[in-house]
Amino acid sequence: MIRCILIISISVLFYSCKESTPSGIIKPQKMQEILWDVLRADAFSQQLANHDSSKTLADESVKLTKKVFLIHNITEAQFEKSYSYYAHHPDIMRTMFDSLNAQQTRKIYLPTPLKQQWGKDSAK
Repeated sequence: MIRCILIISISVLFYSCKESTPSGIIKPQKMQEILWDVLRADAFSQQLANHDSSKTLADESVKLTKKVFLIHNITEAQFEKSYSYYAHHPDIMRTMFDSLNAQQTRKIYLPTPLKQQWGKDSAK
């Protein structure tokens, strides 16, 4: 009986301490993907504005960011609400940005998979 009460108590404690994402807030994994696309859209809009004098950075940034929201099937209001939530929870935000940084570093520095290298070598 004591063992059963102890297990239930630990379970309740575990679940009560677990911080879940509130309703209406984009989950961290999806938010991370959206942030990555927003950052890429911003960089691309900067390139477009630099190479075409008829385009302004602000206009291109707004257009591309709206496209990112359409791709991810969210609204600007959902993004802003979620971003505000994560900005008030810097531990979660830091984890998302650290993960984005790690993903980008892997893309840059990891060598081409061996299978692709072998295919290139065998064509010689």
